[in-house]
Amino acid sequence: MPINIFSKVKTPDCVPALFKKAASLGLGAANARKSVNLIFTDGPGIRSLNRRFLGKDKVTDVIAFNFPPSPAPGATWGEIYICVPAAARQARGMGHSLVTELLVLTMHGALHLSGMDDDIAARRRRMNVKTAALLKRLSAR
Repeated sequence: MPINIFSKVKTPDCVPALFKKAASLGLGAANARKSVNLIFTDGPGIRSLNRRFLGKDKVTDVIAFNFPPSPAPGATWGEIYICVPAAARQARGMGHSLVTELLVLTMHGALHLSGMDDDIAARRRRMNVKTAALLKRLSAR
């Protein structure tokens, strides 16, 4: 599965392959052949996306967009935008590293692309449990 990584901000030194594995785990086997872009951005960048596409004028940690089906071979299926400054704040609050938080958000965004939602408490809990299980699988590799 082609996972393309782009960064509009400085990110911690880490292996891109690790983020590709995290995204792949979140997307699951059913979406293994689909192309996804993972984009690390800043607060103003994600706020602009949130305002333009979701009608929310605020910074958020992660946004995922599924694209309409395309007949073009290798067309991008979706994009995951992660706000690095928001991830850094959350990492400090959770007591873990920025890399760990970025991996969590990568998986979370991939789960959104694969059809999971966190719009209500029960779905949010289910998604958080799934993300934690995937993080354990990733660390076991």
